[in-house]
Amino acid sequence: MLKDIFQVYLNRLVDLSSRNRSLYLSNLIISQMVDLNDFNFLNHQPSYFYIEQLLEKNRSIPLIPLADARDEKVNVISKRLARILSLAETAESETGEKSLFVGWPFVEGKLINDQVVRCPLIFFPIELVRQSETWVLKQSKTYPPFFNKNFFLAYSHAYGTEPLNFEEENPLEVFPNDQVGFLNELYRFLKKELVINFTSELYENRLKNFPNSSKSLDDERLELGKLKLMPYSILGLFSQKTSFLIQDYESLLKDNDFDSLEDIFYHHFAPQEGFPISVREDQLYSCFPLDAYQERVLKAVRSGKSVVVEGPPGTGKSQLISNLALDYISRGKKVLVVSQKRVALDVVFQRLSELGFGDFLALVHDFRADRKELFQKIQSQIEAIDKYEEMNRSIDSIQLERQFFQLSKRIENNAEFFDNYKKALFNTEECDLPIKSLYLESKFSEEHFDLRQFYKKLTFNKVDSFLRNLKIYGIYYKKYQRNDSFWLHRDSFSLFSPQTLLRFQETFDEIEAFKSKIINNYHQCSRFDISYLFTLYERHESLKECFLLLSQKDTLNAFSKILKVDFSEIDLPWLDKKISAIKLMLSEYGVEWTSNDDEVESYLKLSLEYQERRRELVNVFLWPWKKKKFMPLFHLLDKNSLTQDDFGNETIVKKLENRLNVNHQYTLLSQKTWLDLPGKPFDFVQFNHFAISLFKAIDAMEIIQNLGEDGKFLLDQISEGEEFLMRLGTFLSDLGELEKRLPYWHLLFSKVQVQHLFLQNSGKEIASLKEELKLIFDDLVAFDALRDQIQADEKELIEKIWDNYPDQDFEIVKEKFLSGLRLAWIEHIELKYPVLKEISTPKAQHIQEELVADVIEKWKLSKFISALRVRERTFNSLEYNRLGNLLTYRELSHQVNKKKKIWTVKKVLEAYEEEVFKLMPCWLASPETVSALFPLKQSFDLVIFDESSQCFVEKGFPAMLRGKQVVIAGDSKQLQPFDLYTIRMDGEGEGLEYDTVSLLELCSKYFERYWLQGHYRSSQANLIQFSNMNFYEGKLSMLPDRNLMNHPQDAFRMIKVDGIWEFQTNVNEAEEVIKEIRFLQKKFPRDNIGIITFNFFQMELIQEMVLEDTEINLRNVKIKNIENVQGDEFDRVVFSIGYAKNKSGRLIANFGLLSKSGGINRLNVAITRARKSITLITSLSSRDFKQDQLKNPGVEMLKNYIEFVENIVQGKVYGNEIEQKTYNSRWLLKLKLLEDSSNFELKPFKDSKWMDLALLESGQYAKAILTDDDRLHSSYGAKEAFAYHPIQLQEKNWPFSLFFSRQYWLGKDFDEILD
Repeated sequence: MLKDIFQVYLNRLVDLSSRNRSLYLSNLIISQMVDLNDFNFLNHQPSYFYIEQLLEKNRSIPLIPLADARDEKVNVISKRLARILSLAETAESETGEKSLFVGWPFVEGKLINDQVVRCPLIFFPIELVRQSETWVLKQSKTYPPFFNKNFFLAYSHAYGTEPLNFEEENPLEVFPNDQVGFLNELYRFLKKELVINFTSELYENRLKNFPNSSKSLDDERLELGKLKLMPYSILGLFSQKTSFLIQDYESLLKDNDFDSLEDIFYHHFAPQEGFPISVREDQLYSCFPLDAYQERVLKAVRSGKSVVVEGPPGTGKSQLISNLALDYISRGKKVLVVSQKRVALDVVFQRLSELGFGDFLALVHDFRADRKELFQKIQSQIEAIDKYEEMNRSIDSIQLERQFFQLSKRIENNAEFFDNYKKALFNTEECDLPIKSLYLESKFSEEHFDLRQFYKKLTFNKVDSFLRNLKIYGIYYKKYQRNDSFWLHRDSFSLFSPQTLLRFQETFDEIEAFKSKIINNYHQCSRFDISYLFTLYERHESLKECFLLLSQKDTLNAFSKILKVDFSEIDLPWLDKKISAIKLMLSEYGVEWTSNDDEVESYLKLSLEYQERRRELVNVFLWPWKKKKFMPLFHLLDKNSLTQDDFGNETIVKKLENRLNVNHQYTLLSQKTWLDLPGKPFDFVQFNHFAISLFKAIDAMEIIQNLGEDGKFLLDQISEGEEFLMRLGTFLSDLGELEKRLPYWHLLFSKVQVQHLFLQNSGKEIASLKEELKLIFDDLVAFDALRDQIQADEKELIEKIWDNYPDQDFEIVKEKFLSGLRLAWIEHIELKYPVLKEISTPKAQHIQEELVADVIEKWKLSKFISALRVRERTFNSLEYNRLGNLLTYRELSHQVNKKKKIWTVKKVLEAYEEEVFKLMPCWLASPETVSALFPLKQSFDLVIFDESSQCFVEKGFPAMLRGKQVVIAGDSKQLQPFDLYTIRMDGEGEGLEYDTVSLLELCSKYFERYWLQGHYRSSQANLIQFSNMNFYEGKLSMLPDRNLMNHPQDAFRMIKVDGIWEFQTNVNEAEEVIKEIRFLQKKFPRDNIGIITFNFFQMELIQEMVLEDTEINLRNVKIKNIENVQGDEFDRVVFSIGYAKNKSGRLIANFGLLSKSGGINRLNVAITRARKSITLITSLSSRDFKQDQLKNPGVEMLKNYIEFVENIVQGKVYGNEIEQKTYNSRWLLKLKLLEDSSNFELKPFKDSKWMDLALLESGQYAKAILTDDDRLHSSYGAKEAFAYHPIQLQEKNWPFSLFFSRQYWLGKDFDEILD
């Protein structure tokens, strides 16, 4: 359950045990505290005098001289004060918290739950300063004393009461200033709130010495439930921030209904509606320059995501945070920047202030101490509203917005142009290879095989297989696929086994025997050719039909007649017409056959006359006398069985007419001597039988004639039909045998091969083929297996290639094929992506130059628009009363200007949240300060954590819940959470939520993670090289200045000292540090210097020596140890390793924090602080370490670093960068250029991934060469490669030229590109 997790987090913070110095001190921590009673009469005043001065709120209270030659006690205490001041300054510089207090009076006793307490009841905030050779206590009027909240929490927990709430008002602010009045008021207050013994000792105007006790003694001595106030007073360090975090967790435990961190994170930070899915350019307000890595984060956050950002040293983390903050507040959003590290907040504040946004920022390090300044700033903002309105009226905001939109649109369009180019260049969807590889592995003008008809089915993942097939196929193809090869038209051998070879031999013999038989059968036929066998075999059905036609005797007789004439002279249509006419006449009324041919006309005339007899009246009267004349006609009618009337006469007329026509047609037909016409008279059946037989005979002859020359041998020397029929039958029998044999032959031989074997003039070739087959059988099996595997279109292409290059070696053919394939695909892809052609034109250069200029201009313009919008928010929707007086901000102004009963910052925020956020939309604070200022709700649209690797989970988590989105920035390779002054209490529980220490680590398990990789701190690559190699896997990219490359300076100095490790210091090294500071300040007077030690005591020693050296300019020097240097950066860094052999010459140092958990990260922090140079002052060489010591990773890394510096200063090359997975080296244009660089001096530039090659002139770096190689491929977008990299080059004084793969393919002159 989530409540269990919160309880563990709360336990870690509360620490109501004896380990909490704000609850229990058994004795003083000498390095951090001093008993105020020790000052008794050291400055001619009793120790209680200082309490009185504090109560009277005196601003400056002298303590003791810095040094006193006559009083050793003064010197001892002065030294302790110096140590306390150093720690206080360190704590304040680290966290922003003022932790130096005078505690008085003390509560001593045992709570009802058996908890022992001895702690200050009241804390008096003070500053300790050196002034005129005197230690002086400074007290601020705006930072009043306050009750010890830890004690009141412990008390409420013990007694089960609600803890007192001092957040809204501090009761001590209204207490009297005199000692008696103060104590009386304190008595009255405590009497109402606590059960505590207010002893009379407090009124005795004296302090008692702080006891030197122990937990066991106090447990035994102090009575249960008895508490009393004691006149002890301590000046020392007490951290007071965690008490406000405790209240947050108590609220979470009370009101939380979530089951897990996953649930609460989703509820608070899941992207909300209204965020753009794809962030447009005009939706980003980047006032600071940024790179592609930072832009990715900015876009992710703008799309509503909560993210984790890993920001190694110098990668622009603070710049990113500044951009995020400005982007959000310029859109009316509220931003909270949180960090444990004061310097991190200061850096962001400084960056934003430099752009003019400082008035809209609330930087709160200590919510008590900073209250006055914060209230003054709020009042200044209220007073500036008229000025802001005037400033905005003087700006043409509409024009600004229009210009901003136009710039953004042009950037998007130009970036899209290069994004399209990148996509097209590296896209493998078309042919399995990017067109970039095709450009670099071919030339536009090279000889090639035209593959434009075939390329689409041949992508490059198939090329290896195709080439293998092409090579093997070619070997066989040249042997067995020649036009003159018997094996050209074979059937596939792929399924044949060795036993099949015997069957081949048998089949050869069968074919040879059958061929001989056929030749013998027809040798007498002079026209016979063996080739006719297969031609006629194809027509054997027609031959069978012919045989069937002639099997009828009458048809055969007719055929015999036709044999004797030239078939071409037979007019078949004429013949058909005549025969059809006769058949028609025979089939209608019939033919009158009883009369002779010479009687037909007279009978017809008589019959017609008979028809006319009734047409004239006279004939009717004369009929009895004329009837006799028609007697022959009547006899004819009788012979034809017709009636002697008109009907009979009409019929005979038809029959007589038919007789005349038949005689005529018969006469014509009888002229054809080859026609065996039936004798007269004949009926339809007889004549039809004649016609059928005739036409069958003609059909048979026509079949033979249609066979052409192939069939004429059948008629050779044939004069009778019977003879022809016999030969035809024999031939059909041979064809039948062939038909039976062919299926078996075709199991082994193709149709063409079988015919080829029959067409040979002799059997010699068959014998030769039989022997050849024995030798090539396995080859043919393998070849045909390959052919069967290959698809038809691939086989067609392979054969076409070998047909074009029959005599060329495979390697030559292969190159021509590959060239053709590449060119075909290039043509195809360029047609689909026109941008590929445009990239080598002046248009692309113009777009690139415009893109760079627009990006820079947009950064500048974003500043003005953001400022305009932030100012506008302060005076939007102002309310006035009827008299025209401003109502908005009136009450807020009153509260921040009060001199008495001053509200806390938290109370002001709760009462006037909307108005305060209008004036100051961006707040910067530590996690503890956030809990002290803001209610536990989502007051902010965006919460940004910096240096989150140093933030304990339990401290950072409540601040996260103040936002609707979070950005957790840090570096997991740098310092982990560590608090020198407090002890972290572990709780029970196992799992991710319990085991994770840092906020960065926890959030990395829940939110999307981004890495910043552009390094901008180090001026030279080897300053970051060791860290990059050993901590960041070589991912960091940087660009050194060209002028510095041409005039290099030493990045490292190494000073070997014969130092001695004694009392945790190394005096010899400290002295050498002083010398080095002098040297650096003399040589580089404007550079700031950071002194970094590897332990606290060496740092203190150097601090003392620096303060004593009058030649050193203190303003440009900071002294840090590896525990508190994170977030700092310096021009020059001086390391004092400190650790050395002791007086006995033995290296026994345990290496302090370096050897502890996370020590390796501490070293990484230390070695990455320098911008320009590092001086390593050491008493150890890399050879001095023992093997047992090197088992510790922190110590081993220190040894490796010393060795690294040794190699650098000796001029040795310290290895190479970690090998990165890069784009296929065959597709790198820069390698091609290096190979062809005979006319100019090019070299790879390994110091940066932001350029590809460097052009040298006379040994000096002259220009950067940018290609479209892996730099473009690995970029997050073309904008990175074509805008951000060029911008960096310009800033680092690198002229540059762009050269593209297509230009290389086209054969463009590189010299022209350079010009």
